[in-house]
Amino acid sequence: MNSVDSSQLMVNVEHLNVSFGEKQVVCDVSFEVKAGEIIGLFGISGAGKTTIVRVLTCQIDKKNWDGHIRITNLNPEKENEHAKILSNIGYVPQLEELNLYFDLTPMANIETFASTYGLKSKSAKKIAQELFSILDIPKDTWKKPLKKMSGGEKKRVSVAIGLIHQPKVLFLDEPTTGVDAAKRYEVLTYLKKLNRQLGTTMFLITHDMEAALICDKSAILRNGKLLEFETNDKLISKLPSKGLIVRLTIKDLNEEKINIIRGFVPIKKILRVGNEIIEIFMENFEENLQKLIQYIIENDLEINSMSRDTASFRRFFQIRIQDEEEKEKK
Repeated sequence: MNSVDSSQLMVNVEHLNVSFGEKQVVCDVSFEVKAGEIIGLFGISGAGKTTIVRVLTCQIDKKNWDGHIRITNLNPEKENEHAKILSNIGYVPQLEELNLYFDLTPMANIETFASTYGLKSKSAKKIAQELFSILDIPKDTWKKPLKKMSGGEKKRVSVAIGLIHQPKVLFLDEPTTGVDAAKRYEVLTYLKKLNRQLGTTMFLITHDMEAALICDKSAILRNGKLLEFETNDKLISKLPSKGLIVRLTIKDLNEEKINIIRGFVPIKKILRVGNEIIEIFMENFEENLQKLIQYIIENDLEINSMSRDTASFRRFFQIRIQDEEEKEKK
């Protein structure tokens, strides 16, 4: 891991281990986050994402974890620094019901939560107006009950509440959950917009691989271990041919035909991604692409369509987890 200038660090995690009884749930995790970065924490349930965040946010007793941790240059190991850490961070829960009062207006919600941070009503309203403007929350909804707002608008109000005390670090738990598929990108766009305008460091704790689109770096976790922590471009470049793929639609595709294609020696990996669609990674991509097509035709397989592309983060995640599972089976 490349060391970052300590003056730029917002979060520093070194050799974090977390155990409850005899069960170890986080194993020797280390990473550094610079101020203003957006970090995606990706992994299936039980991967360790939430546990790491709970350590960073002072929710796990020190007897259950060890390692060197700093967040906003403060130490969660020290109880006398907890209050300062909590004043420096914000949290947006997965379910809006946990931080919104649906019978109150957006502005009344803001005032209610701002008061817990000791913010005066006038200051809270000024900050809220700036946040609502960045988040494109319509002005005519500011004084209407939240229950009359759309799911996407409620999500944006929830984000505004997480930022009302102007934290240095914002944790967002499944920020696209509960939002219509068409609105997911809208939520992610607003988060990127906030990040750029306010400079807030963000952690997205999510199963949604599309969230990687706005992340400066992505962490892939499995069974409490950090498998990867890098920019998406660098992760994808680790794949054969730096992530280049050929996508083929094969008529009447079945396992027998896939095995025939697998016989082409330069192929490193084949993924079936549709009923008749496969994606192929191979070494020396440019040199071998035409040879692959010729090989398939010579084996009497019918190609209905072909395209070339670069693998997505979703595909990298899938392959990386599969590789780890195959290692464990050996």
